[in-house]
Order: sequence, then C-alpha cells, then structure tokens
Amino acid sequence: MDTGKKVLRFIIRLGTALLQLVMTQVVTFVLTMFIPDMEDFPQTHSVLFGVVLGITFTTGVFLAGWLAIKLRWITVKPKYRARLVFTLIGAYLPLIVALVLYHPLEPGNPFFFVSILTSVVGFYVPGWKQA
Repeated sequence: MDTGKKVLRFIIRLGTALLQLVMTQVVTFVLTMFIPDMEDFPQTHSVLFGVVLGITFTTGVFLAGWLAIKLRWITVKPKYRARLVFTLIGAYLPLIVALVLYHPLEPGNPFFFVSILTSVVGFYVPGWKQA
C-alpha cells in the first residue's frame, strides 16, 4: 500500500509539472493578445522580449503550482515568497545566457525550453530537504 501511495504521489507531481509547463505557454499566448506588435519584439526589442518571456514563464509556473498547493494536489510547505523568487531565478538565468549567446533572440530558441524547465525546478527548490 505504501508503494502505491508513492507511485500515485509521483504521478500527481509529474502531472502538476506538466500543467506548469502548459501554463507557461497559455500565459505567454494570452499576454501576446494584449501587447500590440509582439511578433516583432524578438528582432526589434530583444531584451524586452526576454523580460516579457521571463514574466510569463514565472507567472505560468507559479500560478499552476499555487493552485496545486491550494487544492492539495501536492503536499508541500507553501513558502510562496521563496517559491516565487526561485521560479524567477530559474526563468531568467537561461534567458540572460540566451541574450548573451544569441542576440537577437529568435522564436524556437532552445533556451526558452530550458528556461521553462528551470523555472519549474525552481518552484520546487524551497521544498527540498537538507541531506
């Protein structure tokens, strides 16, 4: 029975992480509906494009994670401020590296996916136990 609970907990965490990945894309899509000429940002305003992506990635990951905690899908200590800070760090570090290596940023840059993944990992960092 204990193994079944561990497997179920793992599947729920995996589903929550997948929801967080999807929410980054949803928030980015919704924001682009409200910002005119967003399709030109990668070529004309690369830094602003990176800032907007960092905000949308952080928002998507944090909101989905917050919802999972509130609905008790995952049982972790809330630590919302720390989770937000680590999610921001996880989102922006790869984007800063991408701005340095690939200027201007272009759609489909591999660092966007890395940024999404590290922001999801950053959300869970405050709950990791000391070894």
